[in-house]
Amino acid sequence: MRQLDIFADSESVQRANDLIAALAHFDCVASRQAMYALVAADPCHEGLDKFRVLCDFIEHWVEYLTKPEDSDTAASIVAEEKLIREQIIPAAIVMGVKSEVLICKCWESLVKLSEKIGIDPKQTHCFAAELYLRAGQYHDAVRTAKAVPGADMRSAVQRWLALGYAGSGETELARSATLRFAWLSPQEFDGFVDEMHDTALARDWNNCQADLDDLDATWFPAWCVNEKVAGTPILENFPACEGSTAYKLVVSLGLRERSGICRTVFEERARLKQLNDVFFAFYMKRRDYPQPRIKK
Repeated sequence: MRQLDIFADSESVQRANDLIAALAHFDCVASRQAMYALVAADPCHEGLDKFRVLCDFIEHWVEYLTKPEDSDTAASIVAEEKLIREQIIPAAIVMGVKSEVLICKCWESLVKLSEKIGIDPKQTHCFAAELYLRAGQYHDAVRTAKAVPGADMRSAVQRWLALGYAGSGETELARSATLRFAWLSPQEFDGFVDEMHDTALARDWNNCQADLDDLDATWFPAWCVNEKVAGTPILENFPACEGSTAYKLVVSLGLRERSGICRTVFEERARLKQLNDVFFAFYMKRRDYPQPRIKK
């Protein structure tokens, strides 16, 4: 068995660390020099292919940012975002924790270009709010998302708001944006919950599914209101779906039932039952208000 030569192995590690540091600083010359040194020290290093991709990218990126005629177009921003997302992020794994530094700097540069030329929010990968999220600049993500026309009815915007508010520590506003997203993109809600990395949200969604059988995510907001985990109340601009109608009825019933059972309560319960028997059964089972004398 070959005895480990700690000095030879440590030289390879040191050369790789020098290269990683140069890449993280976007230093083209130092990156190439460190690359040559790594190859000389360890020509069979398992990360050489990825390091070569990154060295080429650093040279390209520095040149790209210094040529406004190349960078100030929507087409170029779309191409650069795709390059970073599909090729550079996988290659940057070889940098370990420093990969986040390199990629974050790329998003920070790209978001400035996106805002400068006004990338349309329909180009979701390249819109400023998305890039701000990737750069960890959550307040700016919220700012740009809120400025999108018709934000309340656009699922992409509600995703940006939910993630941005969550990153900013605004948990109630994040939950409200989450509920709008559930109405607007129920088929994507499972993936969205995973992306949020919110244990309370994941727990509530699992409990909702257990309570409501096969009802889709458009019923999650009404479930949240009934369970008092709905965040900041949604007061207007409701999408047209049974789940949003149920949400409004549960909000109204929650207020009315505090004052006693009246004709309007019976009417709204009847409307809720007409919407869906499964949800109505859940609502009746989980009511926790006292049963006062019926008012005439």
